Amino acid sequence: MSLQIRLAQPQDIAQLIAVERSAAQLFHQQPAWRFIAEGPVMSSEQHADFIQRQHEWLVEGASGEIAGFIAVIPQSQDWHIAELSVAANWQRQGIGRRLIAEVAAQAALQGAQSLTLTTFIDVPWNAPYYQRLGFRPIAAQQLSASLKHQLAEDSAQGFAADSRCAMEFTLS
Repeated sequence: MSLQIRLAQPQDIAQLIAVERSAAQLFHQQPAWRFIAEGPVMSSEQHADFIQRQHEWLVEGASGEIAGFIAVIPQSQDWHIAELSVAANWQRQGIGRRLIAEVAAQAALQGAQSLTLTTFIDVPWNAPYYQRLGFRPIAAQQLSASLKHQLAEDSAQGFAADSRCAMEFTLS
């Protein structure tokens, strides 16, 4: 399996959207969250912004098929993972792990101290997955203003406040 990680380019946007839609289909397995499988994904404009800023990486197969992507928001001390998606036919093959490792390396080179994200607490491929990779939940009193804002936005999108958490991976 010949895979390469590279920065996303504007011509990748249609495939990136398809990858996220494919990944979202897993939510059909979660009765409370089935609506996510049919809900919105990142827009072309959002992808274009991440790409223009060079904050979106992808894993590409030998045939040019995009297996997954990660989009991040660099902040003062951390890089926030805005989206990580792996296409259904590429899941459980280490694609997400490789993308996180690439972003962790890039963030460390730029002087960041950690990676952060918000995710579902009880969805197996969310918080439990990230914990296996070394992410740890952040206590409410330790949340940065940006993570508090992100969790509030999650609630505004219809996610119950007690269903989501913020997590952090310390870079060394």
